[in-house]
Amino acid sequence: MIDLDRFKPPDEPEIIVSWCAYCGVEIYEGSEMTTYSNGDKTHDGHCENEYVKAELGIERVIASGYSQMSTFE
Repeated sequence: MIDLDRFKPPDEPEIIVSWCAYCGVEIYEGSEMTTYSNGDKTHDGHCENEYVKAELGIERVIASGYSQMSTFE
């Protein structure tokens, strides 16, 4: 008989390739990650943005046409 339980865990364990320098959680083989020149690695997305903000003091934002523009009178 074939077991068709779709919630069955995989037979092979996931391979941990690194640990996230921001959140400390493992990064698995096949996951998207960012590697920095100092050797640190983070998950792409939230961890990447927060790590950059904490380490470099810069923040990535979406440009807006109305942000801090001077008005011409």
